[in-house]
Amino acid sequence: MREPLHETEREGSARWPVIGHEAAVAALERAVRRGQVSHAYLISGPAGIGRRRLALAFAQVLLCQAAPAERPCGHCRGCVRVERAVHPDLTLLSLEAAGGERETRPTRISIDAVRELRATIALRPLEGDWRVIVIDDADRLSRDAADALLKTLEEPPPFAVLILIVEDVSSLAETIRSRCQQIQLGPVPSATVRAALEARGVEAAQAALIASLTRGRIGEAFRLAADPEALARHQELAEAGVQMLSDPLVALGRARQLAENYRRGRRAQVEAQLAVLAVLWRDLLLLRYGLGDLVVHAGLRARLERLARRWSSTEILRGLRATCQAMADLETNVQVRLALVALVTQWPSPDPSH
Repeated sequence: MREPLHETEREGSARWPVIGHEAAVAALERAVRRGQVSHAYLISGPAGIGRRRLALAFAQVLLCQAAPAERPCGHCRGCVRVERAVHPDLTLLSLEAAGGERETRPTRISIDAVRELRATIALRPLEGDWRVIVIDDADRLSRDAADALLKTLEEPPPFAVLILIVEDVSSLAETIRSRCQQIQLGPVPSATVRAALEARGVEAAQAALIASLTRGRIGEAFRLAADPEALARHQELAEAGVQMLSDPLVALGRARQLAENYRRGRRAQVEAQLAVLAVLWRDLLLLRYGLGDLVVHAGLRARLERLARRWSSTEILRGLRATCQAMADLETNVQVRLALVALVTQWPSPDPSH
């Protein structure tokens, strides 16, 4: 089994259109420079961390037409076409792409999609030296599709480079993992995220807020910065969550409202509120242990500190566990109203004496 890349070097080229992840960039750049490009890579990490960005940057390096020392140049025909995802030697496969023109997004990448992919891989490159295949959502391959992909990984053409993208490597079969060079991406430092946002014109206070909320997920930070409405919705959910934690009656009323929203088909809104509540409980636990610098909702810190003093760490942990359990229950099609009402009744009651 190939070991994940955990490089200690930090000399990744500034030419790469990647923010953070210097170790991964350095390792990939070194592999290209030494002529030791692997036939398959497995990039893992949380959604929004920059996995796809790294995969496409690597594709640019492989398909760039500039001199080797200048790759990726970012402006040659190869780089531009990779950036636009229209290069003839680059193939992108994901759940969305596998769905074609279907109205609903599929839940699995089918065997037919992988068969078509295998036919493409067998063709020699048209313009560059490599044929690059990026498979996003690789953890969503059907069993038959995964078996078909494994055959390609076992006997790949010498000019093919496959890049698989997943959140959790354990979601893939060991037979696939063992045939890939693994690259594990972690959170980008908050200061780096803030600086990147400010460089894009985001006001300093707003950049700090987004960096705090996204916790090192640089891609998610850019998404929020580009969508003020999404950021506003998140702040509204955080405000509603604090009110729920502060007052059991408010929590009960909000739980019933969320259940009604769920019944009306607004499942994503309910899931988003529960996710924010889980982070708020986490923030309370951090404050209880004196780790305020790690709090996500820094703008609500004063109110959260007051709440944190109302409970013991054991009580806060109970609230967090109950919230996470409710999130899991929604995945099993439980009676939502009962689950959400039961959730808030399991939370510790605030001690009004504090």
